Parts: sequence; C-alpha cells; structure tokens
Amino acid sequence: MVLRYGEERVISVTPVARGLVVPALATVLAAVLIEYGAGHAHFLHSLHIPLLLIFVVPCLIVVGTRTWRWRSHKVHVTNQRIIVEGGVLHHQRSEIDLRDVVATHVDQRFRERLARRGLVVLESRAGTINLGAVHHPGALCRLIDQERAAYRDGDVAFDTVFDFNQPQPPDYEIPPRRRRERY
Repeated sequence: MVLRYGEERVISVTPVARGLVVPALATVLAAVLIEYGAGHAHFLHSLHIPLLLIFVVPCLIVVGTRTWRWRSHKVHVTNQRIIVEGGVLHHQRSEIDLRDVVATHVDQRFRERLARRGLVVLESRAGTINLGAVHHPGALCRLIDQERAAYRDGDVAFDTVFDFNQPQPPDYEIPPRRRRERY
C-alpha cells in the first residue's frame, strides 16, 4: 500500500470470514465417514484412497480458495483516507478521502450483535459505501469518526482575510557587484 506524503496508517482490518464453516465441516464429516466406513465394511476398505480423493479433496480445495479470498480482502484506515482492497485473481482497490465521508453507521442484527460482528457503512457525497462485515464494527466506526474529526486538509477557510505588506526596496533590490579594477 502506497501512502501519501504525511499519511500514516491507523489500522488495517480483515473482514469476517464468510462461507468457511460449511465446507470445513463437510471436509471433516466426509473424512470421518470414509474412515469409519472403511473400518467396518470390507468393500470400502479397498476403495479408501479413491473415496478420499473424490470426496475430501474437492472440499479442501473449496476451503483453501475461500480462505485465500477472505485473507486477501483488507480495509485500511489512514489519517487521510479509507482504502478497501481485495481480490484473488483480479486485485481491486477503492479509496475514499476522509473529507468526503459524511457519516458512518453500523448495520447489525441481533445475532450479529451477540457475535460482535456487523456491517460498516459509510455515507459520502458520492453515495453509500459498504466496507463489509467486520469484528467490532462500532469500534471501527468510532475510529473513523475520530480520524475525521482530527483531519485537517490544510485548506484555508473562506473567510480568511489576507493583507499585503509592501516590502522595502533593500529587501528586493540587489545591488550590482562592483568590478575590481585592474592595475
């Protein structure tokens, strides 16, 4: 991640894993059932390895790809902007400046509140931006709001009055160098 001049990373968050539990349970269940069946049925004992290859390996591939996709998705909060990046084969990246964020809020159901998970949504001038489901979404919203409050762009306010101070002639006139005369 390339940061701008004077920008500091505040936090990086990996969203909540989704879709990993069912394939992981299917992998374990298939392996246990094949091992149990191979121990009790003679005709399954001879097909032990092919059955593992047919039923367990595809489940392991699904678990691996979903884990890879989950771990590749990140939300970075800096003192100037929010960056959401992710993708396995096609890396995508979107960012929003903190000055463009109007409000933050959390969407949670009762079950998600109990699990301390929720969906973080940013309201901006361009529209609604979904950061995804994260652990402790209220804390992330408070952190973003705190950085928004502390963010100073360096722009000058519209009601600022500037006075012109005329410099004195010796300040901006450069006298010519004297030539040394030859003897």
